[in-house]
Amino acid sequence: MLKSGRLVRAPRIYLYSLPNEVGRARLALIVPKRFAPSAVRRNRIRRLAREAFRLTQTAIGARDCVLRLVAAPGARPLTLAEVQALFRTGTNG
Repeated sequence: MLKSGRLVRAPRIYLYSLPNEVGRARLALIVPKRFAPSAVRRNRIRRLAREAFRLTQTAIGARDCVLRLVAAPGARPLTLAEVQALFRTGTNG
């Protein structure tokens, strides 16, 4: 999936997407401990990603999406708008 899917990069997160035959959008999350050592922070990122996915799910269509954290969020946390924009651009086409 990660090698064959379409990749869209944002400064701290990557989105891989690939059409599926299930008929609905599905989401997988990769939030490594090395980029978010605190469980509270990892869970917040997951909740944020799930909410962004839920809000854009109808526009995504029948695609498998893998959201991967590739850098520490740092002082400026991820925002819902940032993740939603990534879903919109990463799943078109």
